Amino acid sequence: MIDDTAIEVSRSPDKLKEFLNVQAKFDMYSAANTLLIFKQMPNATQLKSFEDWNKDGVKVRQKQKSIAILEPVEYTKSDGTPGLGYNVKRVFDRSQTNSKREAVQKTDDLKHTLKNFVNASPVEIVVGEIPNSNLGAFYNFETQQITLNENLTDTKQIFECLAQEVAFAQLADGKKSYSRRDEGFKAVCLAYMICTKYGVDKNAFAIEALPDNWKKADAKDIRRELSSVNSAYKEIVSRVNDEIYRQRQAKSKEMER
Repeated sequence: MIDDTAIEVSRSPDKLKEFLNVQAKFDMYSAANTLLIFKQMPNATQLKSFEDWNKDGVKVRQKQKSIAILEPVEYTKSDGTPGLGYNVKRVFDRSQTNSKREAVQKTDDLKHTLKNFVNASPVEIVVGEIPNSNLGAFYNFETQQITLNENLTDTKQIFECLAQEVAFAQLADGKKSYSRRDEGFKAVCLAYMICTKYGVDKNAFAIEALPDNWKKADAKDIRRELSSVNSAYKEIVSRVNDEIYRQRQAKSKEMER
C-alpha cells in the first residue's frame, strides 16, 4: 500500500497536494505512515489506538474500520546486535469516536507566527538587497544566510518567501555540496506544508509542475524523496515549537516579577 500510494502521489499534482496536506497535519508521522493515512483516511485529524481513546474516556463507535500504520519495534538479532522491525498498529480517527470535541489547532496572529518562524530559522536571516534578482528572499549556501528583500512589507508575502528559502536551507543542512536546482521541487513541497501548517496561503507554490524524475521514478526513489522532505519538515516544526515554548517561558517569568 505504501509503495502503490507513493507512485500515485508522484504522478498526480492533485494527489501530491492532498498528501502534503495530510503530512502538514501529522507532522510527527513518518512519510510512510502518512502515505498509509492518506490512502485510508485523508480527512483524518487525530489518530489513537482503541486503548488510548479509552484511556481518554472516549469510545470508538461500533463497526468502525481501523487505519493501519507501522509502529517501529526494536529487537535483538541472532548475532546479538540490535535490529529494528515494524508491527502493524491499528488506530482510529477522532471522527470515528463519540467525542463531541473537534481537534482544532490554535493559530496565532500571523505577525507573531512570522516572528517565531524567523527566530527558529536554521540560518541567519538578514534584510537587504538581492542583486540581479526579483526574488523576495534568497538562501545563500556559501554564506549560510537568507536575505529578505528590503522592499517587502506585506507579512503574508514575507512569510511565503521565507518559507521557501528556509526550506532550501533546511534541505541543505549538513551537506557538503548543494544544488538549488536539484532541491527545488522538494523545497516547494516543504514550503507548501509550512504554509499549510501555519495557516498561510499556499497557492504561490507550483506543485503542478511535477519534475520528470518524480514522474518516472520507482516507489523506492519516491519514498526516499518524500522522507527527505518529511525529515526537514519535522526539524522546522520542532524548532518553531521550541521557540514558542521559549517565548511562553519568558513571558511567564516576566509576569512573576
